[in-house]
Amino acid sequence: MKKVAILTTGHPPKDERIFHKIAGSLDKNSFKVTIICSTEDIDAKLEGIKCIGFDQKINSLNPISKIKRLINYLTQSEAEIIHACEPMTVLIGYVFRVTNRNNRKVRIFYDVTEWYPENIVKNSPLFFKPLKFLFGHILNFIVSNLCDAIILGENYKKQRYDLYAPKINKYLIGYYPILDYYKASTQAFDGTEIVFGYAGVISVSRGLKIMADALLQLKRQNPNMRIKFILAGRFEDEREKSILNELEVNRINIQYCPWTDYTEFSKHLEPTHICFDIRPANGIYERSLPIKIFDYMALGKCIVASNYKPISDTFADADCGILVNPLNVNIIVFSIESLITNPEKIVELGRNGRRAVEEFFNWGTCEAELLRAYNS
Repeated sequence: MKKVAILTTGHPPKDERIFHKIAGSLDKNSFKVTIICSTEDIDAKLEGIKCIGFDQKINSLNPISKIKRLINYLTQSEAEIIHACEPMTVLIGYVFRVTNRNNRKVRIFYDVTEWYPENIVKNSPLFFKPLKFLFGHILNFIVSNLCDAIILGENYKKQRYDLYAPKINKYLIGYYPILDYYKASTQAFDGTEIVFGYAGVISVSRGLKIMADALLQLKRQNPNMRIKFILAGRFEDEREKSILNELEVNRINIQYCPWTDYTEFSKHLEPTHICFDIRPANGIYERSLPIKIFDYMALGKCIVASNYKPISDTFADADCGILVNPLNVNIIVFSIESLITNPEKIVELGRNGRRAVEEFFNWGTCEAELLRAYNS
């Protein structure tokens, strides 16, 4: 039985991908899995998976002490394979490997789920952006060549890592949903109340203002239309909740469902007819494939999303929704109205998405590739 340590400094231990997908698949395929984190004080066995860690925001440890503590956890786990979820955890895993007293070779898998150079400069002061951008690329170049294999969540990131580390093996293991947790719930619009949905982190940067403006204009153009908007997730900034006030003033029914466990969250969206992923351009989203797209597809929902290449490529395969220019509210509203006036299209696109997930865009296909990588 191979011993695996999933190491993260940025995600909670029950993160959807880390716990339910990666750890869950490895555990049921006879790997002994330990999740090690610096985001939560925990020492417990959850659904048969050992989770141990500390909260770096609460524990007043300097960076060296944090690294030593994580290495100590790696030693306790007797890790033979380290599944590193951030660049820094690759470095920590490498230090553990070169200082490991055992003779066996510890393998390191770098699981790339973010565009780190772009992410770290997004909210930085203008003067520091070039330096942080350069630092991000250098860090990614280093860690990509220290690991034994790179796991990529989406194909659009592969070209970059082929340049960083052309000789390192790469595996494509997507963000697809575990179908057991998703009930096909395509809703036929009966002409009474149209229900829209959104899941995930709720913020202006992820399209909250765009969605609110579109729904307000839809209501103004169709004053007798009953509209409901279900948001399932958490606000990045509680102050941004005020954006929803105008929707309520204009008699749009807002239902907010707090963040919940991965196995339960999809139930909040079951009443919806149409789900949104309309994000503004920011240099990251145009090159990223949102996880929620596949969650919506698994539920059999018609989707209205930003017309970015990764999403448009997926829609070309799945035929599950309509793509819009996120900067043009008129076009967004026109697209929504075209669906509402042709309700059979809402059902057709929703069912197409569910069919595509059942056939390909599901975690079962990812699990097979994960096991191939680990057994290579």
